[in-house]
Amino acid sequence: MKKNITLAIALLSGFLVSACVTVPQEPQAKKNQLAISSVRDIPISYSTGSQFSLAPKYVTETSLKVSQTQAVYKLYADAIIADLKSHGFKNSSDGTASAFHVGFGIALASDLSDQTINDEFGISPGLPSRDDLTKGSFLIYIEDANTGKKVWRGAAQGFAHEDSNEAERAQRTAAIVSRVMKQFYATN
Repeated sequence: MKKNITLAIALLSGFLVSACVTVPQEPQAKKNQLAISSVRDIPISYSTGSQFSLAPKYVTETSLKVSQTQAVYKLYADAIIADLKSHGFKNSSDGTASAFHVGFGIALASDLSDQTINDEFGISPGLPSRDDLTKGSFLIYIEDANTGKKVWRGAAQGFAHEDSNEAERAQRTAAIVSRVMKQFYATN
């Protein structure tokens, strides 16, 4: 009996010690952090088949080269179009036929601070900066074509994956857009 109690105490002690062990977060996990926030401004919904148009917004001063900025915006534009189409919306090259416009912007924290995002856009996910990683923001909004009012706004912040190849960037961009837009679809 004493042997069974000793064995049970030893097992319980082992479980308690293993439960107290903390595993340091891997640098890759920190690099993959993504903070998302969104807000619904007015209760307008769009039915499947509604047309949309893109309205990219650019930061006036950027630390990226023009070619880099264009490449990033193209990735996000393609991902936004694909995501909206997969949810039954149609892309319109003619903005006058659109039910809504999709405005979006991408910027590094060095070019657009959290405070400016809060002041100008009204929401910020609040991902803490890290000295060893480059933080970036993706801002997107839905504007009603008839009223000109913002219907929904979303923002995501994460860390740039500068060492990724083109396919990995496209895949990550699509995943970010999908996660942010999921919040729009939930309230549409």
